[in-house]
Amino acid sequence: MKLNEIYSGFKVERVEAVAELSAKAYLMHHEKSGARLLYIDADDTNKVFSIAFRTPPKDSTGVAHIMEHSVLCGSRKFPLKEPFVELVKGSLNTFLNAMTYPDKTMYPVASKNDKDFHNLMDVYLDAVFYPRVATDKEIVMQEGWHYELDHADDALTYKGVVYNEMKGVYSSSDSILETHMMAELFPDTTYGVDSGGNPDNIPELTYEGFQAFYKQYYHPSNSYIFLYGTMDIEEQLRFINEEYLQNFDAITVDSTIAVQAPFSAGKVASYPYSIGTDENETGKTMHALTYVMPEMTVADNLGFEILTHALLTSPAAPLKELLVKAGVGSDISGYYLDSLRQPIWNISVTGSEMKEQKRLQELVEAELARLVKEGIDKSLLEASLNITEFALREADFGGRPIGLAYGIRVMGQWNYDKDPIEALRYEEALAILREGLKGRYFEDLINRALLQNQHKALVSIYPEKGLQEQKEKAEQEALAAIKAKMTPAEIDAIVAQTKALKARQAAPDTEEALSTIPLLELTDLSPKVERVEREDSQLGHARLHFVPAQAKGINYTAFYFNLDCLTESELFYAGLLSDMLARVNTSERNYDAIAQDINMNLGGFSADMAALTKYNERNAYTPLFIVRAKALHAKLPELVRIISELLTASDYSDVARLTELVKETKAIWDTEAFRRGHTIVSNRVMAQVSEVGKFRDLDGLGYFEQLAALANDEKALQQLPAKLAEVATKLFRPANVDISFVGEANEFARFKELLAPALEQWQDGTYPMGQLKITKSYVNEGIVTSGKVQYVAQGGNFRDHGFTPKGAMKVLETILRYEYLWTRIRVQGGAYGAFANFYNNGNFVLCSYRDPNLTETLSVYEDLSQYLQTFEISDREMRKYIIGTMSTLDTPITPALRGPRAMSEYFGEGTPEAAERLREEVIACRQADIRELADLVGAVMKDSHISVMGNEQKIKNAGHTFSQVISLPQ
Repeated sequence: MKLNEIYSGFKVERVEAVAELSAKAYLMHHEKSGARLLYIDADDTNKVFSIAFRTPPKDSTGVAHIMEHSVLCGSRKFPLKEPFVELVKGSLNTFLNAMTYPDKTMYPVASKNDKDFHNLMDVYLDAVFYPRVATDKEIVMQEGWHYELDHADDALTYKGVVYNEMKGVYSSSDSILETHMMAELFPDTTYGVDSGGNPDNIPELTYEGFQAFYKQYYHPSNSYIFLYGTMDIEEQLRFINEEYLQNFDAITVDSTIAVQAPFSAGKVASYPYSIGTDENETGKTMHALTYVMPEMTVADNLGFEILTHALLTSPAAPLKELLVKAGVGSDISGYYLDSLRQPIWNISVTGSEMKEQKRLQELVEAELARLVKEGIDKSLLEASLNITEFALREADFGGRPIGLAYGIRVMGQWNYDKDPIEALRYEEALAILREGLKGRYFEDLINRALLQNQHKALVSIYPEKGLQEQKEKAEQEALAAIKAKMTPAEIDAIVAQTKALKARQAAPDTEEALSTIPLLELTDLSPKVERVEREDSQLGHARLHFVPAQAKGINYTAFYFNLDCLTESELFYAGLLSDMLARVNTSERNYDAIAQDINMNLGGFSADMAALTKYNERNAYTPLFIVRAKALHAKLPELVRIISELLTASDYSDVARLTELVKETKAIWDTEAFRRGHTIVSNRVMAQVSEVGKFRDLDGLGYFEQLAALANDEKALQQLPAKLAEVATKLFRPANVDISFVGEANEFARFKELLAPALEQWQDGTYPMGQLKITKSYVNEGIVTSGKVQYVAQGGNFRDHGFTPKGAMKVLETILRYEYLWTRIRVQGGAYGAFANFYNNGNFVLCSYRDPNLTETLSVYEDLSQYLQTFEISDREMRKYIIGTMSTLDTPITPALRGPRAMSEYFGEGTPEAAERLREEVIACRQADIRELADLVGAVMKDSHISVMGNEQKIKNAGHTFSQVISLPQ
């Protein structure tokens, strides 16, 4: 396409090469409708489309969030209850979702299949421009909120998908802190309210207010369209114009994001938050010291990311270390957020007390002033700049489409009427920052943006027992008062409305409506899998695994140590090792120097534990301690040197440092445990029926329980150095390691040359295998929290009942997630979602998340077998579920993911042929195959293995369900 030419109504206003992406950018304007469009012509078959709108809310009713849900509930061309769900069921998408931000709403999709990509784009464009919700109030009642009353004499309650989702969000203390923080920093602008919705305010949203919001913001003149990848762009433009944009005339949309006037003095505020009646209040205070930035350039934004890493994120971070050693809190973290009209810089403290509030700001600003005066360690800054640059050049997003990340990134500029193409460039900014290392660029940035800046707030939240119960009582009393003022006719109307909404939710879409969703053919599917080559060899006692790949000159390596040489009691210390590796001194230098070395020379370093099950076996699995690292090929000598030093020379003798790390890790778990609820309860159910489930729990809640006990046991802390050293000696041996390497053949040859002498320096004692026998027993349990919603899991092992894995089980996962559980638990029950997982070893689990219910959800699980016995859908609907299932099996394998895939096949003893047999079974699955699973589900549900995390009162009311009721560790 040529500059200034018009293509299907789109005028090409800029054409520029983007060297960083090896791509060309075309910025366009649709003259009739006023829509903006950016196309990135890149050599990538994983195509991305997104349409976004600038949507700054004026209150915390969650109107923007409810809108995001609601427009996907039927449209002009696609008059179904939920076209979004039908797409998920039957699309080969590589990404399909919608996201509400504080000031924008995005609707992105991605697919590698041309026909599928077109279908996804069509459904999304119709959804945003012609949604049924514009005239259908019941959709807002379902997705937002409504009064619920089954019988006239029942208590009046609130219900709604977003309402309950946000109850879950507001069950997390860090979300509560952020809400108060933003309200203090931005009292006069959109950032001071919650675009997601505060449960206290969501019931204030009226349908008329909802309609007005849609009318104001959902017009092409307020839209930002993004296309990325290899495609016939002129055909895409023609379609977008003829089907949609030509029907609209450009208008002036007032979606301005106001700028908060700077403060003349900083603010300090404190708020209570609820904890359970059995929880300890000590160490539960959290603080956030946050600054609103002055006007920043692209280089300044990147500079602050580097400063944040250098001062707060890296193990060598001096500001973090100062605050920890001063005893301000157990865990210090921070972030820089530039996806707002006014960026913010934050320092957060957990595991603290209210008395530390004032000291926090004094210490931070004194240290920043010292750094500005004396200068920041240049090697520290350079190391943080290097690891930031590596991430930019690697551009790996964990298997998600790279174009999606770029689409989100450009909105960080475009949404504020800045240059979107500039958001994709980083070479110039990096050059400015490298030059800045020679002078005082970073010191001046701190001085200007922080020390000379009064637009800041220090906000703390402190624990208060019984606060949640008080709020629930107040809500019940308010609802009772509302009902008391209603006439009998008004009450009857709500009963009728409740009945009508439930009938609507339960009623299936007509075949005619379902047929409007475009659908691929089964012949479009291939049972073939993308093969990942692996070449196994030996280097001394160590086993090597070469995984060939071209990866932009980046090499990925992982060291897999078998944990089977440890005892059950030692497994906990292996978990501690994974959290502490590279964060303690070695015999050669201190951890600050190690952190700088890692950041200077590697693109990343991590350690964790995992369990890989053996293919087609009930109990067999390999427990692993995995050390991963990545680097540019030129840095392989440094990679080998650093890993060898960490594995063989780490010094665990500093009890004070170990104690810091234990308390920091516990503080992270304190704030993260509830958010991980669905994983925790699923693992606890699996722990009742399998060894691998027990292992995974001991790396989850079981780990947290032992961690909390250790943090409060001075004697055990004194013994920690010896325990860690003993476990490290057992684990880190050449005879106990499998090493994977991803790269090219010549790079692997160089890696072996470097590795051989290093391995000779490792100790290689002999320790018997088969020692890891987990004896801990598990029972049905309720895990009490101060949260407002539940995570409800039930499951068991189907191999115990004589069943074997089949491809139909993968199809049933899709059916349950997007039909049965979706309808019964999300749509009718008001939960945020629910899912089912069948595993090859026979484990099977059902789980809900952010669920207002408990016993009602267990009843849904109990009814599942009966649902399957009478399962009957059209062949077209069955085809849809098959296609959707294949989509979940077709995650693109990036170079970073090739190593894990190859090693999963190695340890699990699975083969590509087995994977292809599974895919063949999925494609061949029919309705009768699903019905045959009814007996399996019924047998497992009768075993009644249950775990629930959630609201204290809900769990106590369901006490008969549980053998024990416990609280989260203190």
